[in-house]
Amino acid sequence: MSPIAQLHKEIYDFLMEYHQVNPTFKFAPRTRSIANGRGYQDGYWFNGNDDYLFIGLYSPNDSVNKTRTIGIFIQLRQSLIQKAYLLITYRDVAQIPDIPFYNKLVERLQQNSTLHQERENKYQLHFENPRDWQTWLSSFLENQKPTIDQFIREQGRENDFFINQEWFNEHTSTIRNIQNSVSIPFNSSVTTERIINQAPQNMPHYPLNQILYGPPGTGKTYQTVALAYKIVHQLPLDEDIDYTLARAWYKQELAKNHDRQVEFITFHQNYSYEDFIAGIKPALNDDSLGFREHKGIFFEVCQRALKNLQQATLVDYQETPTFQEVFDTFITDLIQNDRPVEVGLKRGGSFSITKVNPKNIEFKKQNGTSEHTLSIQTIEEIYLNKREYLTGLSTYYNPLVEKLREIATGLTRTVPAQPLKNYVLIIDEINRANISRVFGELITLLEEDKRWGNDFETEVLLPDGFTKFTVPKNLYIIGTMNTADKSIALLDIALRRRFEFIPLYPDASKVKDEYQLFFNTLNQRIKDKKGIDFCIGHAYFMPPQDRSFDFVKAMNQKVIPLLMEYFYNARTTQNDVKQLLEEALSVSGLPLQIEENMFQIKIVAS
Repeated sequence: MSPIAQLHKEIYDFLMEYHQVNPTFKFAPRTRSIANGRGYQDGYWFNGNDDYLFIGLYSPNDSVNKTRTIGIFIQLRQSLIQKAYLLITYRDVAQIPDIPFYNKLVERLQQNSTLHQERENKYQLHFENPRDWQTWLSSFLENQKPTIDQFIREQGRENDFFINQEWFNEHTSTIRNIQNSVSIPFNSSVTTERIINQAPQNMPHYPLNQILYGPPGTGKTYQTVALAYKIVHQLPLDEDIDYTLARAWYKQELAKNHDRQVEFITFHQNYSYEDFIAGIKPALNDDSLGFREHKGIFFEVCQRALKNLQQATLVDYQETPTFQEVFDTFITDLIQNDRPVEVGLKRGGSFSITKVNPKNIEFKKQNGTSEHTLSIQTIEEIYLNKREYLTGLSTYYNPLVEKLREIATGLTRTVPAQPLKNYVLIIDEINRANISRVFGELITLLEEDKRWGNDFETEVLLPDGFTKFTVPKNLYIIGTMNTADKSIALLDIALRRRFEFIPLYPDASKVKDEYQLFFNTLNQRIKDKKGIDFCIGHAYFMPPQDRSFDFVKAMNQKVIPLLMEYFYNARTTQNDVKQLLEEALSVSGLPLQIEENMFQIKIVAS
């Protein structure tokens, strides 16, 4: 972390602690990045760059009053604080009545402090010993700030200057998510049942399960990225966002190896319960075919979300290590020092672990010279209570497992309460799979009241007979559905009842003005003949990023082939499509015509 980012963090933590003690105190974190890229992801929590840091203490500027500022300005040089002062400026205030307000505020503060006028309508209250920021910031919060707050109340300007709770939560939540975007192993167990915290009451409400449906090219995939960004960052659904930034974040999130908060999967006809949740998969080991346990994407993302939810809501959450962590600790001396590891036997005596490979461990009996082996997979299954071993080598397996459990007790740790995070699973083409088969008995767990953390939280036993499974309330599922591919009426009725359906249909406002009449006419004719689910989406008429739009090329290479598929008939397809295009071109008046031969039709310049 850079020295400036460290300063941002320390001041931010200081102010958040002050807020915890004084809940009415709120401040303004950064709201946007600046040209050189410094922003939240760089650890710059407040407005500024490498040369200065600004702590907003009141509501930021609005569109009318471009320069309306009451805040603390910290001047930096080579990452060190050079100056620090309260800044009051109203140079560009558009509302004339506001000027007397600021003049009176300055007069009020001048009664007990010395403000220097830098220029017209711009004043500074300098702090001594600027690098000792904790001292002067504490003094300001206890002395000058109450005077400012009282004056604002006397003038009845609370709504103009005081930062509201919703705005404050929104931006501090963004920072909190970044601060805690660290890798956390998910395979842990919980040893406490006392729930203390619930999700913040002011967190925006999002549908837990929703499906975006409509014809191709209507922005379903586009919307999933924006929705995922808002849900993870806990932003209101109606808030405008920078889509380029959201897309970059989305790609970065999917590229993570650990603790991804977003997962993406595309359903297809052969997708199954075993792929999505859990099952057995074939595996080739040493040229022999065997089987391995498989945990699907839904199981994995539920585990990550559940762990975070438990860490955020349980008192004294205890995280137990994974089997692999315990086993690695057990064989550390053998690996690092080539020293055999002794394990005591219940009836007395011991045996020595002498070698280890990915599949087995080798051991010697106390009074023997020959090597014997134990399966690591079997050790893990006994350790996780997936099986019992009562005969034969149980003499060695069971004491070894007991030793591992002793080590696990020493590695178990209490985890401090963590900020609650949201997780998103995007299921593209959700209607292309057999939904009843893919979700199986878990379809019930998708209901809001049966999510872990809600009133009727429910868990089920997976078909393996020992794994308990639940769906946490901080996991959001977004599906997309192409209605031209399969009618929405054919979707599993159980799924329909548990999802909210959001329609996305062609939007002419996103099409260039010169093509809107053609676009609307074509879709109206398609709607009359085939229905609304076969209309042409606006994305077909929008240029790729940073490229100009070639209408003729888009029609000949994308739209016409799609229409030929929609109106497929061995005898009439080409005539049907030609008629649609002729009507749309005639109404729109575009200087284009249809060229037809035995095999195809296309649009050309007239």
